[in-house]
Amino acid sequence: MFRRNDVVEILKEFQDPGDSSFTWVVLNDEEMGRVDISPVDINLIIKPTYTLRTEQIKHVDLSSIVQGTR
Repeated sequence: MFRRNDVVEILKEFQDPGDSSFTWVVLNDEEMGRVDISPVDINLIIKPTYTLRTEQIKHVDLSSIVQGTR
C-alpha cells in the first residue's frame, strides 16, 4: 500500500531517461491500484505529476538515501 509522502522509485522497465536521477514522492494515498507521484528535486515552480500503476513503482528504503548509497 502506498501512502501520501512515501518515497518511491520507478521500476527500471517503466522509467524514461533521467527518471532515476529524481527523488519521487507519492502525492495521495493509493486508489484503485494507482498513485500520483512527483519529483521533489526538480527545479521547476510547477512540479510535474505522473499517475502510475502500483506495479510500476516500489518503496525506497530511506536509510539508503541518508547514507548516500542510492
